[in-house]
Amino acid sequence: MLKVAVAFFGIPRNSAICFPSIQQQVLAQIPQEVKVQCFYHLYQVDSVKNPRSGEDGELTAANYKPFAAMTGVLERDVGVLERWDFERIKALGDTWGDGHASVRNLLLQLHSLHAVTAMVEAFDPDFVIFVRPDIEYHNPLPSYVFTHPNARCLNAYIPDWQWWGGLNDRFAICGRDIYQAYGRRIEQIFEFYAATGRKLHSERLLKFALQQAGAKVCLLGTTASRVRINGDYAEEDFTGKHCMGKRENRYFLPLARWRTWLDNWRR
Repeated sequence: MLKVAVAFFGIPRNSAICFPSIQQQVLAQIPQEVKVQCFYHLYQVDSVKNPRSGEDGELTAANYKPFAAMTGVLERDVGVLERWDFERIKALGDTWGDGHASVRNLLLQLHSLHAVTAMVEAFDPDFVIFVRPDIEYHNPLPSYVFTHPNARCLNAYIPDWQWWGGLNDRFAICGRDIYQAYGRRIEQIFEFYAATGRKLHSERLLKFALQQAGAKVCLLGTTASRVRINGDYAEEDFTGKHCMGKRENRYFLPLARWRTWLDNWRR
């Protein structure tokens, strides 16, 4: 039987808004004959304060309830930064120029992704859907991708908007031979720096990790918005103009579009 893992990571900022859309646009799109198991690694926090996004508020226990029946772990962030050598990463530069606050948050997110990926391994899935729990999905994931697992074992389905010179890292569907490259990319931070000379950057790190693993990147037309702790929506641009057509993706993007057309035709 085909097996699909759904991997949640990060902080569930506003589950009352986000989780119904996850049920409808993500979970309900998985074919019924598939064996599905949901996993999570979430940070257990009492409040969220993020100067870059303007968030500052209490995180209630109700946000964690949708995940109670799933397989997973709630973790405090104590010791996480030290595990991944945050001081060394800081020395490489401050990408967003905010006193490394955004670099810190990215490292915490990548650790959460790494942890849930490790949980998924024992399930031995054919596909993994990586889902941030603080996102409201506006339209469904394509269900056709959950077929032909052997032909799609190296496929990584990535949103076709906000690449920022790399690849959108909000959510993804990955085949069985590529999901670890997606989920464990925190391990490649220093390789990324050595190869590119760039400061740590979320979208560019993802592109680097998938290219190193030989991923076949396909595009997802699904759109979604981040929901802040107070219920506000982050401003999103779904036009695909943000750095997708610049030098870094001059050849990569047309190839991904062609591969997506071919993959859709195969369905």
